[in-house]
Amino acid sequence: MNRDNEKRVTPNLDENELMNLMVDGIRKDGFKNPIETTPAEQPENKKPVIREQNRTERISPTEYEEIFFKEVKSTARHGKSAYIDPVHHKKLTRIVQVIGDDNITIYAYLYNLLEHHFTEFEELIKEIYEEKHKPLF
Repeated sequence: MNRDNEKRVTPNLDENELMNLMVDGIRKDGFKNPIETTPAEQPENKKPVIREQNRTERISPTEYEEIFFKEVKSTARHGKSAYIDPVHHKKLTRIVQVIGDDNITIYAYLYNLLEHHFTEFEELIKEIYEEKHKPLF
């Protein structure tokens, strides 16, 4: 048994690379680090992925409740149906029950979320829409 242990060679492990593998997964080309390319070398049809920075400043719990847990004028009955993933529905239900003290509907919470999202990203949405919406003639 001692002889087996003597024959084993433990490779030098890079902890940072192992951590990156846990985050990113194993790359198609194996464990080698990919060769970094400059922006000029990137293909034209692939746009670089830009992660949206957090545009909203950190808000307090009270401000969050004021923004997202206010009553809305319309009701779900006057809206349109939208299907929600069961996992998201369960989370929304718990949020409304606990944070909203069961005084607000999922419809009102979603309405407020969407209103905030559209207000926050209106210009960006318009820009992307106009870029993709090319006139027919």
